[in-house]
Amino acid sequence: MRYRFTKYGFINALWSLIPLVPLFSLFPGVLTAMAIGKLTNDCETGYRVVLWASGLLIIILIASYAYRLDKILSRTEKDIKLNFGYWSLILYTLSNTFGLIIILGVKMACHGDGQTILVCMFSGPIASLTLLVFGILMDIITTVANISYPQARQ
Repeated sequence: MRYRFTKYGFINALWSLIPLVPLFSLFPGVLTAMAIGKLTNDCETGYRVVLWASGLLIIILIASYAYRLDKILSRTEKDIKLNFGYWSLILYTLSNTFGLIIILGVKMACHGDGQTILVCMFSGPIASLTLLVFGILMDIITTVANISYPQARQ
């Protein structure tokens, strides 16, 4: 096992620990939840929909990346790293939103208080661990499925 994806996941996890990254990655999910809440006239429904949607999208994202792994590995090393970075950004955004709503709960996410910002800073490192697990999982799938690493073109 070459640990290619584990290294990429670790590097991406370190980059995601920059304090502003967790806050900015929450904007799409929170704004979507607020918009759904306005449409339904129920703030809690908006956060429930975003919670379930982000959880489902996380599963779909990991499964589709694993399914396409043999095609991804046929690219150049630079393309593999860039592709993994894009998928990691999406996964981080979804898992950070998912973690925030799980930790806070739907009622607190909707109504909030002064400590909500602390949970935003706490959910970020948890989402960073998701990137590391994503990399390890892709390396395990590569090994178990016996997908050979072609000699990557530089």
